[in-house]
Amino acid sequence: MRAHRIIQGALLLAAAQLPFVIACARVVEGSDGAETEAEADRGDDADPGPESSDTTSGGGADTPDPALDLFACGFELSCERVVVHLSAFPPETLPCAARLVLEGGTGVLGSLLTPGPWIDETESLIFVLGDGTALVQTRERHCGSPGTEECGPTPVWELSQHQICDLVVSPDLEAACEADTEECAFLPWGDVTNCRAVEEHACEDVAALLAAR
Repeated sequence: MRAHRIIQGALLLAAAQLPFVIACARVVEGSDGAETEAEADRGDDADPGPESSDTTSGGGADTPDPALDLFACGFELSCERVVVHLSAFPPETLPCAARLVLEGGTGVLGSLLTPGPWIDETESLIFVLGDGTALVQTRERHCGSPGTEECGPTPVWELSQHQICDLVVSPDLEAACEADTEECAFLPWGDVTNCRAVEEHACEDVAALLAAR
């Protein structure tokens, strides 16, 4: 009795699927160049095709274009890049960065945060513009840790869009630098705040900004 019901159910299922099989066959036939019934019914009202998709060209309104890679411009750093793992190294980079910001000139700072133990890196380029702000781009790559992909031979950097950020200078920073104490330190990963999106800058645009002061 149970076998009879199984066979009967299979026959009913096959009968129910028959119209869909026929419809799929018609769609496949139409994809080979024959006009489908739906296309024939639309006639002159058919969608014009790619010409009507101008609003989504270039990846769509909600998809930003890939950022211009300022790391590839080859700008020379004003202070040695600071690498932060268990501590900041080399330590002399932080007072160098502090004096650059205090002097009100322009320059380029770099930082790399790499807490590890896996590949967990965030690198920043900070173009100090001499007016209390900086043009900033970051790139990061993460792999090998639980929940991320396995590391390949060359993990890919993901670039951020360009941003303008404010530089935080504490009231006691100038006095600390004059006295040459440990408090004479500008932290490229912590004293850069209030970042907001800005238009993309080509290498020559950034060079012009640095030369403006």
